[in-house]
Amino acid sequence: RNNLRDEFLSLVLQHIQDYHDIMASSQSHSDDICFLQSLAELSLQCLSRLVQLRNETFDKNPTKGIPGLAPIFGEEFVEEIAAPMKFFLQLEPNIVEADLMELSLGASELILNLMHPHRPRNEACVPSIRDDILIPLTSPESSHIRVVESRGRTVAMIAELASKSVVMAVEHTVPNYAGSAGGAVINTSAFAVEDEELAMKRETAALSRMQDVRDVFQNVGKVILVPFLKERGNFDALEEETTRRVLHAFLAIFDIAPFAMESQLETLLDDHAAPIIDYLKMNCRERRLEQEEKKQQNSNSRNHGETGHEIFETSYEGDEFGNSPDPLHQPPAPPVQLPPIYQTIPKPPAIITSIRQLESTLDSITANLENQDPELWDERLAALVDVECLLAGGVSSTLGVEARHLFIEKIRKMPMTDQFQDLRSQITNQACRVIVALSYEYREYVREDGSLGVAVQHFVDCCTPSILKLCCSGTRLMATQGMNCMLCLAAVGGSTGYPRTISNFC
Repeated sequence: RNNLRDEFLSLVLQHIQDYHDIMASSQSHSDDICFLQSLAELSLQCLSRLVQLRNETFDKNPTKGIPGLAPIFGEEFVEEIAAPMKFFLQLEPNIVEADLMELSLGASELILNLMHPHRPRNEACVPSIRDDILIPLTSPESSHIRVVESRGRTVAMIAELASKSVVMAVEHTVPNYAGSAGGAVINTSAFAVEDEELAMKRETAALSRMQDVRDVFQNVGKVILVPFLKERGNFDALEEETTRRVLHAFLAIFDIAPFAMESQLETLLDDHAAPIIDYLKMNCRERRLEQEEKKQQNSNSRNHGETGHEIFETSYEGDEFGNSPDPLHQPPAPPVQLPPIYQTIPKPPAIITSIRQLESTLDSITANLENQDPELWDERLAALVDVECLLAGGVSSTLGVEARHLFIEKIRKMPMTDQFQDLRSQITNQACRVIVALSYEYREYVREDGSLGVAVQHFVDCCTPSILKLCCSGTRLMATQGMNCMLCLAAVGGSTGYPRTISNFC
């Protein structure tokens, strides 16, 4: 049976190789080229389906794998098909080669199935696909581009392939997540703890797969930087099409894992990543606003007996948690205007208008955190929430350098490490949210201000041992909080990160 299988695969691969050899030579106009093209198309579809079936078999029984079968679609298989795949991926449909679309699509589908996140362990071949196929086609020095003018289309197609593989990894890791390329549905209501854990799993899965193909993303990003930074009207139609498609591929990832996408772009492209990230944020925000408008329209249709004024009018005699009015908190902006990291914030963002007000607020928060009375744990929780609300309100961006230094110096004097060791999961969860939010808000400024970077690094260094202890908690919920916190710090730390924390893991 194995001999029959091997003979069949050898025949299928031979059809692909024969067509590739003829097309790569001067015999591309031979009489039987149409027949060989059809054979190559069917062979690609056959291989893609076989890999898909093998993935499904392993997915149903991942612990035992596929008994009795040696690796078939592994690294050696990728090496064998690398040359035809690089050729077919450059046959993306255009005016000249419109009849070759099936070959290009077949090659793309086969590569996606080979990059499935849950393949048999002895057939894991993402590094081979990256090194033998994707990088050569996106590298600026590549000698594999058949037609120089088609390089933009090829790079765009590789970007779409890489993006789909990241989205596929996220959807496989978080089965309950209903994502779509370029249009993920984002829930803007208050999440339960389980939803926050799923969000962290999405970020982790996306970051892991992006790390696998980081050189591909770097090459793609460099290709679109030049036309992207040009003034509109100064680049040709091909550059515009390439840039649009690559940005759309990036946006598909940003919709489901914004921290992972942003941190990778900042790491790979340094300061040049800023305009691309701004574009992604703007388009993601616009998409969410459209979703919110549709949701509001549906709400209006259900409440057609009320006037528009009554629907949008908000009273702050008491919030949804039953708390009395707090002068620190202003009426909340629509949730879609906040970054995704604050979508689950317990209270509205706090708007601070002066340095004196900021200092007074932080002193009050410090006093509440220093209160060790077990009966007053809710005051410590409220103080931690207030810290996050200050960050969400833009305290690091609206009041300038002095406010940023004041904030980090004050928070370094707070007993934050004690909060990670608290016995209540509400306290530890909110402490994790605070340090992640601070890292997110300060990620840009630490590169520009060396002394600020040292202060933030010191604060994270002090908290890391306590977070690691939280990861080892006997309470599963709290241990998960600690793990998610460490993953988030890695995802939102920007291009500088926190290298000195590595010693805490040793």
